[in-house]
Amino acid sequence: MTSAEDDAPKLIVTHVFPNGEEAAEAVEAADRLNLGVKLYNQVVPDEDGEGYIEEWVVELFDSAPEMRLDEEEIAQAQAG
Repeated sequence: MTSAEDDAPKLIVTHVFPNGEEAAEAVEAADRLNLGVKLYNQVVPDEDGEGYIEEWVVELFDSAPEMRLDEEEIAQAQAG
């Protein structure tokens, strides 16, 4: 018998991009390969430590993660 953890998608690699356009290209490529994707952006200190920059993170998985919504989230989505 397998556990839910065993069935969870496995992280293959994480890529960090300087802009959304490059991240979008990576997501499109992952889609062609039928890989699961998690995409998010984050603000991090720049190399000089004097300011901040935005970077885009693309995590690739061996399959698409299952999205689970609770009843409240479902009601909110249906309400628009």
